[in-house]
Amino acid sequence: MTTAIRILLVDDEPPCRDALRSFLQSGCPEAIIVGEASSLAEATEIIPKVSPDLLLLDLSMEDGTGFELLDRFPNPDFQVIFTTAFDNFALKAFRYSAIDYLLKPVDPTELIKSVRRAAASGIDASKLLQLDQLRHNTSTQTFNRITLSTGDGLLFINISEILRLEANGNYSFVFLENNERHLVAQSLASFEEILPSPPFFRTHLSHIVNVSFVRKLTKEDGDHLLMLDKSMVPLARRRKDAFVNVMSNMNKP
Repeated sequence: MTTAIRILLVDDEPPCRDALRSFLQSGCPEAIIVGEASSLAEATEIIPKVSPDLLLLDLSMEDGTGFELLDRFPNPDFQVIFTTAFDNFALKAFRYSAIDYLLKPVDPTELIKSVRRAAASGIDASKLLQLDQLRHNTSTQTFNRITLSTGDGLLFINISEILRLEANGNYSFVFLENNERHLVAQSLASFEEILPSPPFFRTHLSHIVNVSFVRKLTKEDGDHLLMLDKSMVPLARRRKDAFVNVMSNMNKP
């Protein structure tokens, strides 16, 4: 049995709201659209009246951003899925916070998948922590904390705690400084896109290291890096010069 979910559409472009409404009405019967807002001011007034479970929230509107709307509800009892045109900074903020987003023009299949994920998960403390992290990232424009989606929940860590990452199909193992290992529902390529370089460096098709934790470059059985946790990570021959250059620059005052 599907779980009904009450949705408020917040977008200052009527065609975008029309498309979202049409996609949901035709393909997602559990979605109950309880209202629409064309501005932050209108959304601020409507939210307490209709008590939505979920906002489909446009990132950029004429009277402000979706982030600003969230600032008006510091302890929300609703979930959020952002809709946005391509924006490098915003996409990075969403990925660091593991918060759902949809690129415009919205794909109806992805929309329905996202809404159903929200309906199944509900609002809890971890969702509030994700929103807090998103607020921090966007207000400070820094990315020093990341949310990792693991098999048993969400993990909130400083990126400086990440010692190395290793591909596992479409997933990745994340190894932390404290010797914890976590299997994360994220590809190594997606981590390479968002983690800062340096200190993170792709040494091999299946490996990324935090060069701050590299202890030695050894030529045993080909080039390998000895890490703080005593693991040996392969260094591809074509990546060696770039690695040496990164380490040299890291050591400069």
